Amino acid sequence: MDDVFAETTYGKLALKKLAPVRPNFRLYCAGWLGDGMQRDVMDVTGAEFREAKCGPRKGQLCILVPGTQRTAYVTANEIAAAEGEV
Repeated sequence: MDDVFAETTYGKLALKKLAPVRPNFRLYCAGWLGDGMQRDVMDVTGAEFREAKCGPRKGQLCILVPGTQRTAYVTANEIAAAEGEV
């Protein structure tokens, strides 16, 4: 399982806020909070995953480990500053 979110600006900021994380921790959900008209705060959620032991995805990190979910909140200002826009 690739950690696609970890390569984004908001993903990098979230991982810093969630540190330390284990090697099998992956971000898997991100979205803007609010009514959809404003983009001020984004929540980014991740968890630890384990490898499947059987089936077509055997050996892949695809099973979410219960109780390991963690969420970080990243603001639009933090994202803009990290991208050098502010």
